Amino acid sequence: MDFDILVQKMGFAMLYTVVALILAFGLVALLLYKYRKDRLKDLAKVGIGTVLGVAIIATALFAAATFYDMEAGGGAMDYFPAILALVLIALIGACLMGVASMFSKFLVKVAAVVTGLGMAGGFIALMVVLTRYFNDNIVNDGYYYDYLEQNGLIVGVVVMLLILVAIYAVGKKRYVNDTKSVVYGAIAIAMSFALSYVRLFKLPQGGSVTFASLLPLMLYCAMFGTRRGVLVCVVYGFLQALQDTYIIHPLQFLLDYPLAFGAISATGIFFERTPLRKNKLAAFIVGAILAVVLRYASHVLSGTFAFGKYAVEEGYVDKFLLYALAYNSFTLVDLAIDLAAGILLLLSPAFRRQMDITMQTRVVEENGEIFVYDGDDETPAVTAQASDDDAVAEEK
Repeated sequence: MDFDILVQKMGFAMLYTVVALILAFGLVALLLYKYRKDRLKDLAKVGIGTVLGVAIIATALFAAATFYDMEAGGGAMDYFPAILALVLIALIGACLMGVASMFSKFLVKVAAVVTGLGMAGGFIALMVVLTRYFNDNIVNDGYYYDYLEQNGLIVGVVVMLLILVAIYAVGKKRYVNDTKSVVYGAIAIAMSFALSYVRLFKLPQGGSVTFASLLPLMLYCAMFGTRRGVLVCVVYGFLQALQDTYIIHPLQFLLDYPLAFGAISATGIFFERTPLRKNKLAAFIVGAILAVVLRYASHVLSGTFAFGKYAVEEGYVDKFLLYALAYNSFTLVDLAIDLAAGILLLLSPAFRRQMDITMQTRVVEENGEIFVYDGDDETPAVTAQASDDDAVAEEK
């Protein structure tokens, strides 16, 4: 209990730190915009380093706390370092892309390829480690293995992967400044991670009801698009595996973490390709419900095919699906809190205006001309002859 209180206080401290940084940089940005517009790029560079640095430090800090709480030499210690390494690769890669975006789009692509290769290697290593852990501990122990349906897990992973691919395909290509999207993505992950430690209650086999921990991710997907949201939410899913580690099978890991939280990116769909995009409140409500229902489905698939042992212990003999539906209903309680907090924010005209500013145009130079892209459109709205003083890829 003392450890849980300590971690919860760390979560609050992290949340307050992120909020304070946002307010501080916002105030400085306003002053520079009024008096020294030429220094805004310098502030952006500092902002990228600060935000991503805080995100990496927070990850390492909470990971160290979790590491300390585990029993030395057993259980999650077999795979925990591999998950941590994958998350750090993603965060360091975000730093590289953020810095590269200050110089050229080519360097951003190079950084993205390097990060992608690093994450692919880290993911393969993680799955190897999880498979070895499953063979050495779960199969031989038999506690879970007798009730584990690997064919069902395979079907579940395939279904959720197809859903995630469909979410990405439906998403519209958004012309948003790379620097801004990287920084806001880091902020969203950091705030959601901190809020996830503010738990109203925690369940025994993993899962908890938190104070609107998914809301920053949902708003990011709404403002920066579903396609960017998929990547950010999947990274957050791996991060959640550091916090609330409960893994018995590699495919169960995929269903409960990257695929379940990756589905949160569906929040952004209704801000892009439906009539609801003109009504932010309605788009958020429908998108958030769809996203959490998909997350719920992923957890239910995992619970049905991987955690039948607990269903039997609770008296749900041969009713694994019913047990999984009941156990994972905590996600719907979490949804109610996210909806309430999100609706309060979106009822504010000032907050909606800020969303409009964030989703607004990007100015780029192409073949000696300046093209102004609307954040929700692929067609340039305005063109003009470029001059030596034109700022390339700045926010309008």
